[in-house]
Amino acid sequence: MLIPNQFIKLEFNPALDILSVEWPNIHDYTVHELRFILAELVSTVKNYDIKKILADSRNSALTLPEQEYGAIVEKFAHELSTTRLRKFARLTTGLDYREKTAGKAAEDMKDCFQVRSFYTMAEALAWLNA
Repeated sequence: MLIPNQFIKLEFNPALDILSVEWPNIHDYTVHELRFILAELVSTVKNYDIKKILADSRNSALTLPEQEYGAIVEKFAHELSTTRLRKFARLTTGLDYREKTAGKAAEDMKDCFQVRSFYTMAEALAWLNA
């Protein structure tokens, strides 16, 4: 089922309890808009009591400086820690600085929920459903 959102594509599969998110192109939005989008995503996770997220960032572009991007990801991860989320699977971009930022956020959240990065959808779904 598609969850209405004007900024990003959100598709929820209630049978598997997985929210699929197509990550936006970060340069298409201001930092303020990006924070709003991520806050809306956290609200969706809370409202639907979602336990698993599959975030596809393979095709998203990013033009923010690494430090600013890191701060946004850190805040997003912290906000997700206030939900009942259990697993967050990320389809990776393979870009070093984005992976470093994602890895740091994953390490910070290891006591709240599991986070892993994958190169294929099949691997990510297998892990989420395990």
